[in-house]
Amino acid sequence: MVRPAIVVILMCSAGVCARAQSTPPDAVQAGFSALERGDADAAATVFRGALSQHPRDPVLLFGAGAAAHLQGRERDALQLLQQALAFEPRLTQASALLGAIAHREGDLDLAIKAYESALVHAPANMAMREQLVAWRREAAVHERYETLKDDRFTIMFDGPAQERIAAHATSTLWAAFWRIAKTLGSAPTAPITVIFYTQQQFHDITGAPEWAGGGFDGRIRIPLRGASQNLPEFDRMLTHELVHAMLTSIAPRNVPAWLHEGLAMYFEGHDGARAQRRLAAARVFVPLTALRTSFGGLDTPQAIVAYEESAVAAHALLQRIGSAGLAALLQDLDAGQTIEQAVERFGFTFAAFESDLAGRTGSRTAIPRR
Repeated sequence: MVRPAIVVILMCSAGVCARAQSTPPDAVQAGFSALERGDADAAATVFRGALSQHPRDPVLLFGAGAAAHLQGRERDALQLLQQALAFEPRLTQASALLGAIAHREGDLDLAIKAYESALVHAPANMAMREQLVAWRREAAVHERYETLKDDRFTIMFDGPAQERIAAHATSTLWAAFWRIAKTLGSAPTAPITVIFYTQQQFHDITGAPEWAGGGFDGRIRIPLRGASQNLPEFDRMLTHELVHAMLTSIAPRNVPAWLHEGLAMYFEGHDGARAQRRLAAARVFVPLTALRTSFGGLDTPQAIVAYEESAVAAHALLQRIGSAGLAALLQDLDAGQTIEQAVERFGFTFAAFESDLAGRTGSRTAIPRR
């Protein structure tokens, strides 16, 4: 399960934006309006141009950092947000985004420091205070962990008792990595971190629904749940979350949740034909537009349908466009195209693709998301 994207709230705290004397009002309005429309590329262009004239302006740096985040350029976003806070530490929105991105990127220390600094200036911000408590709890769990590390993966685990399963995980991940990369047409260069938890630790730290068997939020998080007694299931879950990690690195934006999850199920070895038969027997079809965002808010029956349909959709898409087409599709999505725009290069419309999927289930009945 891939975790939801960070939400950028485009407001300035404590009137700081209004007091930033060097801020060009037209640039601020144009840049933040573009962000509100979801046009990160336009926003980045506006803020970049304004910063060439006002390089020390904290509001422009914050806006540029938010645009970089929405473009999937997280390292640039972190740098810009840190610069904004160096000039104006009261800019709580920048601190909130900095902490959230740092946590997603695996820098728990930076995330904690960002929120600690923000709360000095906004002590009544209870959401940040509660998140800080959760991150400190997570850091306390990780303090006693050991690591098994190579140039591709870092496995974090709780003591010698888990060392053997950590070594097994490394072998599984290496084998899956190259198989996945061959189909995706690319491979991430940054190391991928995998963290093992007890079932309770996993749900406490991630907040994942009870049905989740693993998660990716910048780091792969896996509850062990007797993994050594069921290695095939453990390997399946590792592979599933590895796909999310690789997809997020290769195409960090615009990949809909159904495609993320469907590809993860494809590479884990999920039987797409069987999934299609199950959906047809249930005579249920959910419009793919309802499956664009994270499945984390679904209950168990809804999640079952969402994952099965995602598997069917991903299999059907790969059958149409092949692995070379998938690589091109991911490039187009990351370049800013929607899935509706991206599929047209292959000679069909998204509406026709979705209609074909609905026909395969024998039903057009949709289960609404809660």
